[in-house]
This record gives sequence, C-alpha cells and structure tokens, in this order.
Amino acid sequence: MRHDRLVLILLWRELVAGLRATRRRDLAWIGIGGGALLAYAVADIVLALHAVAARPRHDQLPWTLGLALALAVLGAAAGNAVCGLCLRRAFAPFLKALPLAPARRRRLAGEATLAIFAPLAVLVAISAGFACAVIGKPLPPAWGLGAAILFALGFGAAARWRLRRPRPLLDEAQSEAAPIGRPWLRRLDRARPRWLSSWAWKLPGGHVRPSWKLAAACLPLAAAAILGAWASLAGRTAGPAAVAGLAGGILVFMLSLRCQPLGSPVLRTAPIGFTRVWLRLARLPLQLSLAFFLLPAGAALAAEPSAWPVTVAGGLWLLVLNGAYAVFGAYFLNAPFVAMLSFAGALAYAGYETTEYGRTVLIGLAALVFFLWHRARQRYRNG
Repeated sequence: MRHDRLVLILLWRELVAGLRATRRRDLAWIGIGGGALLAYAVADIVLALHAVAARPRHDQLPWTLGLALALAVLGAAAGNAVCGLCLRRAFAPFLKALPLAPARRRRLAGEATLAIFAPLAVLVAISAGFACAVIGKPLPPAWGLGAAILFALGFGAAARWRLRRPRPLLDEAQSEAAPIGRPWLRRLDRARPRWLSSWAWKLPGGHVRPSWKLAAACLPLAAAAILGAWASLAGRTAGPAAVAGLAGGILVFMLSLRCQPLGSPVLRTAPIGFTRVWLRLARLPLQLSLAFFLLPAGAALAAEPSAWPVTVAGGLWLLVLNGAYAVFGAYFLNAPFVAMLSFAGALAYAGYETTEYGRTVLIGLAALVFFLWHRARQRYRNG
C-alpha cells in the first residue's frame, strides 16, 4: 500500500535528523562515554548478582513472583510509552490532509509499535538469561524466554488498550471550543512572561481541564501523603511523613514541569533570557511541589516537634532536587518521560556510588547538572 510503514518512516527520519543535527564531538562523547559507563554498570551488576546469588537460588518462589510482576509492569510502561509515541506520529497535524481513516492510522501505529517491540523483547530475554547464568540458575535460555513472554504480555496489554482508546483526528475543533473548567491558574500564572505554564500545559487561559489522567495522578499522591502523615502521627516519629513529603513533592514537580516553550522560535527570538524563562516555567510546578510537601511536613512536626531539623532538611533537599530536575527537563525539552528516566537513573547511580566512594560522588552529579544547563542555554540562544 502507498502509506505502509508511514509511522516507522517518520520515526526513522526523526532519528536520522536528530543525529545529523548533533555535532560529531558530542556523538563521540556519547558513544565513548556512554559505552564506558554501560560497561562499568554491567560489571557492577555482575558483581552485585554474584553477591546475592544464594538467595534467588534458595528462595525461588518470592524472587520468581517479584521478577514476574516487575517484568509485567515494565512491559506495560514500555508499551504505553511506545504506542503513545507511534500514535502521535500517526495523528500528527501535518498528516491530516492524507486520505487515511482513523482506523487505518491506528493500524499504522500498531505496526510501528510491534516493530519497535521486537528488539526490546530480545534485549529483555538476553538480559534475563544473562542474569540467570551469572547467579547459576539452571536453563538460563528458558528463563530468558519466560522473561520475554511476561514482558510481552504487559507490553501487548498496554499497547492494545492505548490503541483502542478513542482519539479525535481533528484536534483543532477542540482547541476552538470554549475552555473547559475554571481558570484556577489565573493568579498563579500571570507573572511575566504571562501564561507561560498554561502554554506549556496546553491549557487555554489557565483553565484546568478535568480528566481521568489528572484524577489518576492526584489520587495516589494524596493517598501517599495521607498514609505518610498517619504513620508519623501513629508512631510519634517524623520519618515517614518527611519521606512521603520529599518523594511526593519531587514527583509532583516532575509530573507538572513542561519545558516545550524553551524550543519555540517565537520565544527564543524575543528579548527574554534563558534563565528568566527557565525560572518562570519552574515557578508553578515548584509552588505545587511545596504545597504538597506542607501537609506531610506539618504532620511530621506535630508527631515529633523535636525533630524539626529533619523536616527542614527535607524541604531543602526538595528544593535541590527540583532544581536539578528542572535542568534535566530543559535539556530534554520535548521528552519529559526521557527526562524523568534520566534523572531517576542519575540519582540511583549517584546514590549507589555514594555507598562505596562517599559523598564526593555528588560533585560529579553536580557537574553533570551544570553541563546539561549549559547545553540547554546554548540551544536556547543558538537554536
């Protein structure tokens, strides 16, 4: 057919264009430095698996169930992300003139999702089989095949659900309609440059649109805050509430920060500096993050007033982590999911290395954050 593999072609050309737009020096740094870090990470994983090899061999049932659940969840997350990526290409605005029905566009997105799934499943099978061979479990290929099947089940369920969701082809009809909801952000988002966060969230005039995504994001966070506060008040200790406030606060910031306006030619050609726009985009998510932190922090102080330094330290760490993630969000710009994964990976890796080499590892993390901020600033200035 004439439009077969249209989504795959678009994804491939976007990848090639991104590689061509990257300087050779940066590609060399990514290839050499990334390869060295990957080799080091694999060596660390092998050593860690050798250290705990006895437990998976003897306590097989808990480890098997936990691994199965983790693979299914990982597959569901990957399926949702990959399918969403393909659907956005299939329903892109510049493709609306093509004579393609919505069902045909979903089928093209499904074919592209299946094509991307194949190498991911092979990677999961190889990784699981290699891990089983390291810890000495019998029949590593069979374990790798089982891991790939579990990953495929989660991936297929999430992708099928995403493909079957109704998706309007003409998005401009929605944008021209009257705004839904009340303008809750009117006072919070009118600092200059005005309506910047609403622009990043695609909210007309600060009107917050009620949706199942908003409810699904708010309910678990509210439940975590309430449970943390209840645990601190019941145990008369500030620890659970402080941890819940810190973790929930950074998660709220990560979910609410959007930095797409930093790539807009209209904003970049305006007489506004990068730092001002960057701080303005982070202002509203920071307010939401601190507002979430206040409830568990108040419970922590009420439960153990003498442990106020713990609450204060939690607030300071929240500001530091929010600032670090704001840099990741500005660097990855149009890929907030990639920014979240990269930030979580950097924190996890720095935390792991801190247990071996001490807090000097945090200097390397700070250098990485400064480098990403410098690159994002250069891109804003030079395009």
